[in-house]
Amino acid sequence: MVQCLAECLVGVVLAQLKRKGAAVIIGGVESTIDMTTSVLSYGAPEMVLLSAAMTDISKWLRLPMFSTAGCSDAKVLDQQAAIESAMSVTIAALSGANLIHDVGYLESGLLGSYDMLVMSNEVIGMAKHILGGITVTPETLATGIIEQVGPGGHYLTQEHTRRHFRKEIWFPGLMDRQMRRSWEAGGKKTMAERVRAKVKDILEHHEPVPIPAEVEARLKEIVAQAEERHRS
Repeated sequence: MVQCLAECLVGVVLAQLKRKGAAVIIGGVESTIDMTTSVLSYGAPEMVLLSAAMTDISKWLRLPMFSTAGCSDAKVLDQQAAIESAMSVTIAALSGANLIHDVGYLESGLLGSYDMLVMSNEVIGMAKHILGGITVTPETLATGIIEQVGPGGHYLTQEHTRRHFRKEIWFPGLMDRQMRRSWEAGGKKTMAERVRAKVKDILEHHEPVPIPAEVEARLKEIVAQAEERHRS
């Protein structure tokens, strides 16, 4: 972490020497070498710890931080991939990193996986909901409703429930919450199968929203300026 921070600060200094006030972001893939395989691990708890520590330092320095999460050492979308993605995404989110990259990487960063990307998107949705916390107000505490319903009653028919449940409850897109009977009737699909079906649907039917013409023109202008600068 010490070396990573030093290298980041060198980059910040060079950027400011080139153009004072230039936007910068610090960070890096900080992890550990597995001492039995010599592989740089993308799923190790040490990577999560180091990234969170660097994020704390970046806040003290008042610099934005990019962190690493949603990746795994697994070779396919399996239980290992799910565990490592969930752990890293949750900790990176709670640490307050400004940009989280490498989502969807398998095989220690050697493989970009559509399946891993889609599954990690589900994890990110859960993490974002957790970051939202719990809103505590007289309205959300609903003590009057609790007293009104009383012991043995339920809240499903309450107007208060209708007003709040869509915001307060996270709705999964891939997680299975069915009763076993319904799950079996639907083909007993595993998470991997549901993810694969979602990937297939996106590839076949998704239509990206085009960027505005003025934005595209500005991007081309920036690229042209960079090419001209490097040619000279």
